[in-house]
Amino acid sequence: MFISYRKSWLPANIARYFLLAFTTFLLVTGCSSPSTQSNSPQVEPTIASSKKLEVINIGHQSGTPGLNLLKAQGYLEKRFAADGIAIKWIEFRGGPPMMEAMAANSVDIGNVGNLPPIFAQAGDNPIVYVAATGSNAGAQAVIVRKDSPIKTLAELKGKKVAIQKGTALQYLLLKAIASAGLTLNDIQPVYLTIPESQVAFESARVDVLPTSDPFYARKERANEIRVLAKGSDVAPQRAYYIATRNFAENHPDLVKVILEEQRKVEEWAKANPNEVANLLAAQTRQEPGVWKWALERRPILGVFDITDEFVAEQQQVVELFYSQKLIPKTFQIKDAVWKPKS
Repeated sequence: MFISYRKSWLPANIARYFLLAFTTFLLVTGCSSPSTQSNSPQVEPTIASSKKLEVINIGHQSGTPGLNLLKAQGYLEKRFAADGIAIKWIEFRGGPPMMEAMAANSVDIGNVGNLPPIFAQAGDNPIVYVAATGSNAGAQAVIVRKDSPIKTLAELKGKKVAIQKGTALQYLLLKAIASAGLTLNDIQPVYLTIPESQVAFESARVDVLPTSDPFYARKERANEIRVLAKGSDVAPQRAYYIATRNFAENHPDLVKVILEEQRKVEEWAKANPNEVANLLAAQTRQEPGVWKWALERRPILGVFDITDEFVAEQQQVVELFYSQKLIPKTFQIKDAVWKPKS
């Protein structure tokens, strides 16, 4: 019910925001601060509107290729060296904690799935969409262990299903069970973080797991699972590059450079698949073979401007989650789309 959602999500998050802000103040240096915006944004050094900025804090997830490739190649460090701007990479095991870090102003920009920014906007977290990827649904699936008696989505009724609240995997699960005529009331939801859900699945404490690469690829490659539904079949979606409104509005030139360098590293990646697998293996602590397996079905995703189509995709997610009382209010995605001055 919505009441339990408010108790378990919003107040807890608010407390966590303050704790994270205090901890970050003590432990993390160089958080972004506003500076005067240039009337003519530049994407090449020297970057006039960002002279006072010393560090850009970038959030990246341990299981995603995009920003991990940019981190591995060091393109941003090279690009900003002449300006005296350092890059601080902060790793997360999911999108929700990254959104919380943005609320505490300890992360400036990052890459997450479709649902974390919706929960952030529902909680009045001042974030903006600055770019989108292509579809990442091919890297997601609803799985069971190979020896599970469950054969179809319809058989999930009454079963323990891991749900990673506030992540793209929660959206995948909702769409998957809906395709079988089920709702959350028909299953036993077990709310866990992404790492916790993987442990629970491996220890048989949950029957079903919505998951993504590289865990999905590793288990599939080892022939340890069966797929009940592929994300590309039941829940097409994409990831987004998200920034704090403060960072995007005060440093639009830096946002443009980051996206430009991300596009460059992805072009390089398309021509070097084996090296990409090795780099991602090092960045994500997985075997190169796992990433080779994953990248065969998940091409490098691309970096695209936010279009009306993408806004509409996200808006239907808002309406779905509001209709099921999983977020406290409805709102317009278009209000959180970054509109840089030309």
